[in-house]
Amino acid sequence: MDSPVRSPKAKAGEKKTLYVGFHDFLRKYRVVILAVFGAALLALIGVAVGTAISEAAITASTSSMEKLDADYAAYNGEQDATKKADLEKAFLASADGIIKRWPGRFASLRAQAYLAKIDESKKDWSSAEKAWLALAAAAPDSYLAPVALQGAAQAAEEQGAPDRASADYKKLVEKYGDKTIGIPHAYFAIGRLAEQAKDYGAAMTAYRKLASTWPDGDWTKLATDRIIFLKSKGLSK
Repeated sequence: MDSPVRSPKAKAGEKKTLYVGFHDFLRKYRVVILAVFGAALLALIGVAVGTAISEAAITASTSSMEKLDADYAAYNGEQDATKKADLEKAFLASADGIIKRWPGRFASLRAQAYLAKIDESKKDWSSAEKAWLALAAAAPDSYLAPVALQGAAQAAEEQGAPDRASADYKKLVEKYGDKTIGIPHAYFAIGRLAEQAKDYGAAMTAYRKLASTWPDGDWTKLATDRIIFLKSKGLSK
């Protein structure tokens, strides 16, 4: 049986019915539709504004960091005591401003590192240790974190606190593995501090780890000498 063919009049009627139905739907749910559309529009605007603000913050913080780098170089290279004191005062104020304005951003982290370095240069080891530890806690996934832990360990040693120093070095190797800068030195320091505490077994473990992982490193040569010495004295097998 042949399919019935709809007349143009029937098709026009169907279109009219669909139009009326759609119109009724819009009229009935216009408030909901407008609300959904408005919410979507606000969300889109929010994303655009947030992106613009973020990009502006990155640009501004990066610019401030570059100036901070230049200011630190000027401070660090100044030989005149009076001028250096003036540069330090201005630098500290600038660094504090960056830390407060962009907490968590890289510019802020760099500022914290500079403050720790200034404490070191003044041999204020207690403040340096606190500053390095604060930086390590603030940026555990940054390349600055292992640097900060090494700085904290060295500051602790300068204060005659080998236990704190050893704990920092151990945290460094446990958390950051064998890939970051300074790990060979950290293993040697762990061994050296263990020797000082007469824990020769722990010292040998650290030295052997160093020797097996970095067989050609400079710190390995020192570790090998310590292994030979400890064995020769019967302090370890």
